[in-house]
Amino acid sequence: MVADFLPTLIGRSIKDENGREIGKIVSFIIDSSGEVKEVLIENKNDEFVRYPVARIKASQEEIFLVSDIERRADKICESLPILWKKREILESLFRNKEIPPEIYESLSAEFDKSLSELRAEAQNLLGDIDRQIQFQEDTIRMLHLARTFLEMEHGIGNIKDEVFRQSLLSILREIKYASYRKMTLLKTKDRVMSISLQTNGESMEPEKKDLIISDYVSQKPAINVRITDE
Repeated sequence: MVADFLPTLIGRSIKDENGREIGKIVSFIIDSSGEVKEVLIENKNDEFVRYPVARIKASQEEIFLVSDIERRADKICESLPILWKKREILESLFRNKEIPPEIYESLSAEFDKSLSELRAEAQNLLGDIDRQIQFQEDTIRMLHLARTFLEMEHGIGNIKDEVFRQSLLSILREIKYASYRKMTLLKTKDRVMSISLQTNGESMEPEKKDLIISDYVSQKPAINVRITDE
């Protein structure tokens, strides 16, 4: 997000991914270099809470605070394909003997290190997503148990109609939110898995790499030296 745009968000309400209002944006927190790091929000309980500014998604109409899982997924799904494409181009340049072996070895090592780190982060993220999915499933089950108790107690006359309706609406709303969140997590999981599989190719075999290096060296132009009597 462009830093110049951030001041225009101050004073506006911010919602979570389910569309529920969290509070309003009070200001932003900077580091010693002046770079914006976090957003400061006053919630409905008049408490100040802060979140990484990267979690903000804004449109002209609304501002949302996306989950940390969505933020991490966006970063992986954006960075991994680009890095993998650059790695493929590097392989192609080396196969076609358009770059010297030392350049290839240096860059490929850096690319492989970055790819390995991103893949490890993707695996960690998938584990976190699975835990969040389980949490939402447990929440949905708990809410259905709460509804069952509410229905039974209302049925035998222990809960007044108006109280019953208000409580039931609250439970149904939370079931809807938890179900939506679970569906969003499942979609995010599929997105991360798909990107990970697409960029999970193997690098060049060592034997083939050695052959190309040997061929490259043998094709280096010789340096002509002319000796005269002068």
